[in-house]
Amino acid sequence: AVRIVKNGHTHTGKQRYLCRACGFQFTLNPTWHRVSSEQVGLVDRLLTERISHRGICRVTGVSRSWFRLHLKALARVVPHELDDTSPATKKA
Repeated sequence: AVRIVKNGHTHTGKQRYLCRACGFQFTLNPTWHRVSSEQVGLVDRLLTERISHRGICRVTGVSRSWFRLHLKALARVVPHELDDTSPATKKA
């Protein structure tokens, strides 16, 4: 019995396959698109400009899933504590 069957196409048109034995779905010879360091720098600069997340993805050409992972990584690296322990200065 045949266990590997065709199972639709990806959004880019590549053939998808399904293993009927275990339910695993896969694409033969997948292509990986790396995000360049220039794109990462542009994303970081655009984040400071109050542009929408989807807008940043459209302008830079990165996927929304990559963008979410990048934001999660930034949240781990960048300190973002709300309580300021330094003494408050009064303005005259």
